[in-house]
Amino acid sequence: MPYISSKQKTIRQMYTQPYFLSRYNKLIASIPTILVGIALLALGIVVDYLNTSQQEKELRDIVNDQLSTIRAKLEGNINSNIHLVQGLTAVIAEEPKLTQERFASITRHLFQRHSKLSSIGAAPDLVIRYVYPVEGNEAVIGLDYRKLTDQYEAIKSAIKTGEHILIGPINLVQGGQGFIVRLPVYTDLHKENEDRFWGMVSAVIDMDKLYQDSGLYGKELKIDIAIRGKDALGKHGEIFFGPEKIFTSNPEVMNVTLPYGSWQLAAIPKGGWAKNSEEVLLFRAVLIFIGLLILLPFIVLSNTQKKKQDSDTRLRGLFELSPIGIALNDYETGEFIEINNALLAPTGYTHEEFLKLSYWDVTPIEFFDDEAMQLECLERIGRYGPYEKEYIRKNGERYPVLLRGMLMHDMTGRKLIWSMIEDISKRKHYETALKESQKKYQRLVENIGDNFVIYSHRVQTGEVLYVSNGFETVFGISKEEILSKNWAEVIHWNPESLELAQRYVTGMAAKEIEFIQFEIHFTHPDGAQRTIHVSSHPAIDESGKVMAIEGIVEDITERKQIESELVTARNEAERANKAKSEFLSNMSHELRTPMNAILGFSQLMQLDNQLSSRNKGYADEIVKAGEHLLELINDILDLAKIESGRIDMSLEPVIIGPVIEESLDLMAAIAKKNDIQILSYGAIDATVIADRVRLKQIILNLLSNAIKYNRKDGNVKINITSIDKKYVKIAFTDTGTGIPEAMQQDLFQPFNRLEANKKAIEGTGIGLALTKRLIEQMNGTISVVSKVDIGSTFTITLPLSPVALQETLDNNQAEVDMQPQELSGTVKPTILCIEDNPANLTLIAQILKQRPVNFISAHIPTLGIELAQTHHPDVILLDINMPNMDGYQVLSILKQDPELKATPVIAVTAKATQNEIEQGLAAGFNDYVTKPLDVKHFLKCIDHYLTNVEHL
Repeated sequence: MPYISSKQKTIRQMYTQPYFLSRYNKLIASIPTILVGIALLALGIVVDYLNTSQQEKELRDIVNDQLSTIRAKLEGNINSNIHLVQGLTAVIAEEPKLTQERFASITRHLFQRHSKLSSIGAAPDLVIRYVYPVEGNEAVIGLDYRKLTDQYEAIKSAIKTGEHILIGPINLVQGGQGFIVRLPVYTDLHKENEDRFWGMVSAVIDMDKLYQDSGLYGKELKIDIAIRGKDALGKHGEIFFGPEKIFTSNPEVMNVTLPYGSWQLAAIPKGGWAKNSEEVLLFRAVLIFIGLLILLPFIVLSNTQKKKQDSDTRLRGLFELSPIGIALNDYETGEFIEINNALLAPTGYTHEEFLKLSYWDVTPIEFFDDEAMQLECLERIGRYGPYEKEYIRKNGERYPVLLRGMLMHDMTGRKLIWSMIEDISKRKHYETALKESQKKYQRLVENIGDNFVIYSHRVQTGEVLYVSNGFETVFGISKEEILSKNWAEVIHWNPESLELAQRYVTGMAAKEIEFIQFEIHFTHPDGAQRTIHVSSHPAIDESGKVMAIEGIVEDITERKQIESELVTARNEAERANKAKSEFLSNMSHELRTPMNAILGFSQLMQLDNQLSSRNKGYADEIVKAGEHLLELINDILDLAKIESGRIDMSLEPVIIGPVIEESLDLMAAIAKKNDIQILSYGAIDATVIADRVRLKQIILNLLSNAIKYNRKDGNVKINITSIDKKYVKIAFTDTGTGIPEAMQQDLFQPFNRLEANKKAIEGTGIGLALTKRLIEQMNGTISVVSKVDIGSTFTITLPLSPVALQETLDNNQAEVDMQPQELSGTVKPTILCIEDNPANLTLIAQILKQRPVNFISAHIPTLGIELAQTHHPDVILLDINMPNMDGYQVLSILKQDPELKATPVIAVTAKATQNEIEQGLAAGFNDYVTKPLDVKHFLKCIDHYLTNVEHL
């Protein structure tokens, strides 16, 4: 064990015990001051209590005096008004059968200037019959007290005792609030029988007048008042005036004696009891001043003794709790006299072991020269550091430290070194990690990609400070050619792009722009025009000054080219779609025109009774084939419209039942022919949101499939159910051969007939595809469940209508009488047909032979106009698609002629789309008939316009 001299022990004790007195010794030093302070405090409390008690007594006397005055006024005002009413009861007792006029003349005198009454009512047999004044109190006349459930018990008590009662404040029937005095009236006080009670007299005391005249609203009041005892219940009644907190604030309390019961008043000074009045505060200030004068010498003496103790305590606290190592060394020997835990912890030594060392023992030999230089600096200027070196741990390892210190002397004049020693191992580790991170970031920036460039340039000069490796790839210029050069001069920018970029740089330099993204163009050295996307922001230093502009550039030339190609492709697609639409429109017209002749003449053949049954059968087959072909044409056109998004929907509430019934009527013949039984059941009255025409088209298609693909003697079931009161589900179940699971996924693809051609079943294969698209446009769904040799179920769901239809359309269309019928009038009506197609003219002429009419025709528009102006026909049939002049131009000329303006004009055309029909009706056609003609419908339309025609 190393020898420790007695002098060294003395120095160590000097810095461990005498310099840091215990908390107990500090308390002992303060005892004289504490005792004197306690004595002065006790004396001051006693004197202050006596003074405060006297102040409070005087204040309570003032409150009591004002409260007594208020009480007296309240009692006087209430009693005086009650006495007035008592006089009225005496008059009524003498005149029990008085009239309203008599009652008014008596009570009028009670409303003198000092009266607080607002109204008086008399209630013979407890029903108010008399009131004064009547104006404003009409609502109380006829009031039956027996119906006042909250007051009737008190009224019965008054009748029984003969005493009058005070109720209130209450909400009055006639409006507002007030107090009510009720007095029972007896016609004969000397007879002991049940008939002596006449009724009640009620007087309403104006609440505000009572409060005002009693001084409760007085501005001179120096007290806050609260009153409780509603309905004269005293302290047990509700508070009806003033804040509730007054009763809990140690108030002065008095009772207001009423003829029957009481109120309780409570009062405190304005703003509450003053805890410290000015006099009390002044008195206490004087007491404190005197006490301080007495205590001050003791305090000064005690503080003088404690200053050094406090300083030592703070020093010890800083010493022990400091996160940085602190050491006290002997200047001559370097030995450690005192250390804290922060210094000891990383060394591996115990406290006793470390105190046996000097700073030379923990310093590597290579730092001895630096240590000597620091000691020389300490001797010269009284301090050293900061400087870095290493300490040696007990196990021989080293760790970096940062030292700084100062020279000081103890009480004996001995030189000591007070040092702060910080373990900077973590900081060194973080610095190393930061450098490594910076290297990684630099590598990331340099390898960000050939299409990206990170850059930085000065604000004022435009001098480029940094560009990443992708610069040469994007701009075709080496980094050496751009660094330290003005970015605006080296690159060949387009003039508009350069102006835009410089404007943004100016905005960032002025701090008007914090971040900006924009696109600019430049000419590459290879002559190509290129486009870049720039993201830029200002770089601001600690003083808030913009030092540079930084950002990232992306070469988006190829992306722009792709976007341009996409736009071109979209435009081409739109042009192709438009061409397809025009083709479909023309195709619709061209197909319908020959179909008009085929179906029209075949229908006329059906009507010819002279045809043999064999030829009629041929005509029937022609009609069926023609109608089937027309359906196929319509399906193809509808599918094309849906795919191009041009089909029109009129979504409205539709009742399911009638649509199902119409569809069943149309499919009945086909079902009967195939021996198929069709059953429908469920919520047929359900109303959905749908397009009625398209819904019927969907149901017909699903029924047709269920019949076509069914087995002989099979059945089809239609089940209608509601789902969560939000949707309606319609299921079509057949007993057909079913659909293999592998084929079901292609079921709704256009032109996919799923081997139907092998079964000799006609169709295009687009019915289900069309159905699916129509259902989806009506916000519905369609699904299928099918098993081979068992059958299939097709289910559609549609939104349930929130409101049921108010009227159900009559969907049972009457059959048109195909036999000639006599129209009103003695002269045959004239029908003019303007049509450029000879076959169509012949067809219409043959159809109209079914009616007793004069038929004239024109194959060119100009001739048709001349015939119309000459013959003034009763009905004009007009084609739209004609050479030189279309039907709309002809219609305009006809409508401008005053004599033809009222003549019905019916469009007869192959333009059959919904948009074309709406356009025709909007242009002024009275009706619109599409080709091929449905003869029955056509004749019905003609009959409609000729029925009321009268000829002279």
